[in-house]
Amino acid sequence: MSSPSKTLMMRGKKAKVVEGNAQLLCSDALTEVFHRLPARTLASCRMVCKSWMSLLSDVHFVHEHLNRSQQKLLLFANDRANDRSLAMVLADANGYMYQLSRPLVAQTLFVHNSCNGLLCLGDSKGAVELLNPTTGESLVLPKPMYTAGSSQFSSCNWHCLGFCPSTKQHKIAHFYPGAHAGSLEVLCEIYTIGDRDWRQIGSLRGAPIDRGIHVNGSVYYLTRFRYISSSRINCLDLQREKFDVLMLPPRKTYGGHCSLSELEGKLCLLVVDGALEGIPRTMDILMLDNDDKQSWTHRYHISLPPLMQSCYFTPRHTLFHDSKIWVQLFARNLYCYDPNSNSEELEIACPESEFPFSIHTFVESIIPLRQDNFIKKIQ
Repeated sequence: MSSPSKTLMMRGKKAKVVEGNAQLLCSDALTEVFHRLPARTLASCRMVCKSWMSLLSDVHFVHEHLNRSQQKLLLFANDRANDRSLAMVLADANGYMYQLSRPLVAQTLFVHNSCNGLLCLGDSKGAVELLNPTTGESLVLPKPMYTAGSSQFSSCNWHCLGFCPSTKQHKIAHFYPGAHAGSLEVLCEIYTIGDRDWRQIGSLRGAPIDRGIHVNGSVYYLTRFRYISSSRINCLDLQREKFDVLMLPPRKTYGGHCSLSELEGKLCLLVVDGALEGIPRTMDILMLDNDDKQSWTHRYHISLPPLMQSCYFTPRHTLFHDSKIWVQLFARNLYCYDPNSNSEELEIACPESEFPFSIHTFVESIIPLRQDNFIKKIQ
């Protein structure tokens, strides 16, 4: 027979095991509850206690919650008459809109791009700011090494926010022209969120003809050789921080305008028909295979609405959202194409805006911009 002391010890061990299992069960249940809550609610839950802050700031939880979030459409407008920036989110197919609040840091702000619910903002002087509109947190980056001539419309000097899936790091790539006038050399520097300074990583030949696009951990941009046999797409792998080159798919002609976009998680080439001085009437969308990075598939053929002959048309803002393709043709107009319909026509999506705007896909997220930000708030 066992002694009373041994019996008590065994009961104590069993009680601890049961208590530990109960805590684990409660933790798992709480995590599952958190996964189902919207990001705006989770941003407030972080302030409740240190244990919740620790769980809701864990990198694996943050990105798992991000993967479950619903994508929305962001319209970012500049009201220059009243010197303010407006961020409106198209929340559903019925056209419901709500406005995002953001701190006023600089004038004449515009959005370079959006990634995982973070906005990469810039101004006319080359300053760069990251903003999470869901949490209200912002981060002003150190001044890039080269800022001369940086503007909203510059194709030779621009920034692009991207994400490395393997390391779960967000990086900002800054492309800018070489030192010599007329040079085709493009230099690049990178800033990783959490670092102190920018890092120069090298250069690549081929000046961009438009601003780049981030797709699956890489930044792509078209070179100025798009109309001749040496046409190509320059690529920067954000994880390896190495450059590569992709050739454009063979076509009978590239007589019209073309640009890059991301649709359905893949890099796409948008080609508008017609000569440079002609009236564009159709747009073809070719999609790159993610595995071999060489095969292009013709995916969509879209009829464009009547355009002015004098209009220089390049479909810079084309997005895939809510199973539809959204195209911004002019500064104040947004069009939509439904691949599931029998029509190939591009139709107007919403009334003409009061202000010029740019469109971006947007996901509400709780990705922190400063790791110690929430710790300081609850201590």
